[in-house]
Amino acid sequence: MPLVADEPPSPLQRLFAVADSGSGVSNVLDPGRWLFINSELTVHLHREPAGEWVGLDAATLLGPDGVGTATSALHDRDGQVATGAQALLVRHR
Repeated sequence: MPLVADEPPSPLQRLFAVADSGSGVSNVLDPGRWLFINSELTVHLHREPAGEWVGLDAATLLGPDGVGTATSALHDRDGQVATGAQALLVRHR
C-alpha cells in the first residue's frame, strides 16, 4: 500500500515500513493489558533490498523494569537484507 497517494514505495521504503512492525508482531504480553511504546528504531542494511516483498522474523525481549528490545531479521526474495532493533517501553494499561 503506498504511503503517499499515486507514489509507489521503493524497495527501501517498503523495508523500513516493515521494520517498524517488529515489536507489534513479536509482542510477548497481551496488548489488551499492556502498552508498548516503540521509542526508537534502528535498521542496519547489509545490502539494498530488491522487489516488492519483505519478510520479517522478529523477537521481543523484556526486562523486569518495563524496558525491552525487539530485534528483526528483514528479508527480500534473495535472503536477509537488514537487521532492525527497536527500543521498547512497556507499561500496564
